[in-house]
Amino acid sequence: MKHSTRKQEMDIFCKKLHLNFQRYCTEHQLPEELDNFTTYLIDQELIDNHTIRQYAILELFKDLYPENKHRKTHTVELLANRFNLTPRSIWNVLRKGEKEERSEKVRG
Repeated sequence: MKHSTRKQEMDIFCKKLHLNFQRYCTEHQLPEELDNFTTYLIDQELIDNHTIRQYAILELFKDLYPENKHRKTHTVELLANRFNLTPRSIWNVLRKGEKEERSEKVRG
């Protein structure tokens, strides 16, 4: 029963999200494009600043780490400067990302 409720919730969420995004685009005279969809999600506060920052740090780390000859500490320092955070904050984001990645592998 729980699975079907979850699917129903997801279907409603997706349908309403799409309809509201279409309305948003019409209201702001924007084309329905991915960039505008991202802006819409942020404007509607469906994605908070904390999540955006974490995602940006994790994704940029994936790009910079190989470029920095796989030197983690150096890469963390670069990210700390770029995001105006302490290296410790960057390490915490990376640890949380690794922890979530491991739990996803266990689940699926």
